[in-house]
Amino acid sequence: MASILVGEADPRVRRLLVVLLKCLGHEAIVLGGGPAAPPPADLLLLEPTSPLYLEQARTARTHDPRLPIISVSVLPAGADFLAHGPLTYLRKPFTSARLAAAIDSALAHSD
Repeated sequence: MASILVGEADPRVRRLLVVLLKCLGHEAIVLGGGPAAPPPADLLLLEPTSPLYLEQARTARTHDPRLPIISVSVLPAGADFLAHGPLTYLRKPFTSARLAAAIDSALAHSD
């Protein structure tokens, strides 16, 4: 079981991610709306178009440069986002199998 931070602006997608993560046996921690540093976790799963989530990703990577990040978006991850370290990209819409594979891959490469 991994502890996974979830940063998603769309409440419907956020709820879906939390349910899927729990079904996959992971702990889902929803990121707050403020600029505070995110709590420690094994992985960060976020939608990268929000400046707040990008700042939280930068802060999290400052504390843990090896923290794996999965970008969940309809748009490809931008070069600015990719510059912050290793990143797995999961394109919306996604299946639970693709989400599980992305998590397994990201966690395997963080060792």
